[in-house]
Amino acid sequence: MKIEVRKLMSTTKLKYISCSILALVIIGTTFVSSCAAEHEPKFTRPTATPVSIEKNTATISKVIDGDTVELETWKRVRLLGINAPEMGQPYHEEATNRLKELIKNKTVILESDVEDKDRYERFLRYVFLDNKNINVKMVEEGYANVYLIPPNTKYETELRKAENKAKTANRGIWQTSENLFGCTSILYFHWNAEGNDHNNLNDEYVVFRNTCSQSIDMTGWTVKDEANHIYTSPSFVLESNAEVTLYSGCGTNTRTELYWCNSGAIWNNNGDTLFLRDANGGLVLSYSYQGFG
Repeated sequence: MKIEVRKLMSTTKLKYISCSILALVIIGTTFVSSCAAEHEPKFTRPTATPVSIEKNTATISKVIDGDTVELETWKRVRLLGINAPEMGQPYHEEATNRLKELIKNKTVILESDVEDKDRYERFLRYVFLDNKNINVKMVEEGYANVYLIPPNTKYETELRKAENKAKTANRGIWQTSENLFGCTSILYFHWNAEGNDHNNLNDEYVVFRNTCSQSIDMTGWTVKDEANHIYTSPSFVLESNAEVTLYSGCGTNTRTELYWCNSGAIWNNNGDTLFLRDANGGLVLSYSYQGFG
């Protein structure tokens, strides 16, 4: 009987000790989690709320431009993974007309990715007609450049291949300037400013160099990213073998420094493309980098 009591007491003690240890583990875990939460970085990348990938049929009633359409239901759709020229930019009209030819008044399949809508409440979709990805086709024909915003990257491989084809073939937005192509190069591209890029705009800059024997009148030239940030050069001449630095922030223009004076950072740290065009819209150079993406 004594042995049974001891066994019972031993069992009870073990249960008590086990419970105590478990409680300490839980408390310790909570404390560690609390401390970790207090020391999380201030700048964290927002996560999208995933939606199920779905495909729906719809009829395109209106083409707004080379990457935006309207359905019969009045809903607007932004084509995913691409960016076509806006009004006033080279090839805007050509891109808009081409998309009209492809899908206006036609019934298409709309395929979603991770995010359902953008901040303008436009539906984000890939458009398919006769089993062809129209988004990819617009890029391949040179009417749009690749413009990926994670997490919507389902067809990144196809889009990148299409863009390379358009570049190689000198199509559309990739058509180069007849006289000045090859005369200007990028000597240095500092796309990631120290600290928060938006608070350190003049540490985001690109250095151009005139590699030709003659001076270049850059008046009216434009610098653009994959999105729609555009800088237009004032009256400016870049001498032979000279360099000029274009800063994203504000300052006083000189013979060696130009200032975009944008309100925020221009160049995406996850990768971007720079387009330099002459006053007639001809492509002088394009430069892509992968960034941290």
